[in-house]
Amino acid sequence: MTDLQIVNEYLTDLGLSNHPLDESFLAQLQSRHVAKHTFNSVSAVLKQPLPLDIAHLLTKITKKQFGGYCFEHNKLAFHVLKHLGFDVKLLLAKVVYNRDVEVPRTHRATLVTYQGEQYLFDVGFGPQGAIYPLKLMLDVPQPQGYMTYRITQNQAQDYCFQVLKNGEFFTLYTFDLNYYSEADCELSHFYSHKHPNAAFVNNLVVSRKTLDETHSLRNGEYHHITPSQTEITKIVSAEQLHQLLQVQFSLNLDEAVCAYLFSKFSQPTQAS
Repeated sequence: MTDLQIVNEYLTDLGLSNHPLDESFLAQLQSRHVAKHTFNSVSAVLKQPLPLDIAHLLTKITKKQFGGYCFEHNKLAFHVLKHLGFDVKLLLAKVVYNRDVEVPRTHRATLVTYQGEQYLFDVGFGPQGAIYPLKLMLDVPQPQGYMTYRITQNQAQDYCFQVLKNGEFFTLYTFDLNYYSEADCELSHFYSHKHPNAAFVNNLVVSRKTLDETHSLRNGEYHHITPSQTEITKIVSAEQLHQLLQVQFSLNLDEAVCAYLFSKFSQPTQAS
């Protein structure tokens, strides 16, 4: 499959084939991607192969509608943007969740430079991720629907991607603008889906989001988040998990697979 075919299939899937290649295109690409293609750890927890070649990513994400996590989503989007002529730079980030800790760079994102402006473009951060690209402006709140984000810098001069929570900004991940290659991603990707302590090896996570709502499943709970409320549903059976994955996340999983996922990730929560 040629790069042109890959780009065309991806854009057709998101309904962006005829959109002008401008700032609005970047916003629509990110928002439509995170609304349609689920962020999930299903392949990792099932110990399935997770190759990062573009043809496989297009098949998994676009054709099979099976989603994935950051190294999959953001590589596919990076490839498309690059071949459309956008100025893109690979970013590797540390997911810190507001802690002062040393952690490996296990998150991939993209820096897009368009008409002199720099944007943090990220279609692979799950339920707390942004809907639209963020301008790389320091300490400027950037509202997106019912969530507000900003980018600041810490004492080490790393950039901090933050979300507003309960009136205070919470750092989700930190990043710099150093050079990283696909080889660096291979190493981080291997850790993220193979290391026994990696979050995506030990947790079933699935999400998709729009400006108006977020659907998020983590182990034994399903959260439906809107501007006015968060509804939390306990997952008490394999059948319920199967239904949620099919209806809310469009994941076509066998009932036996859902029974395994329930027994491994949801049932222990119910028993604790």
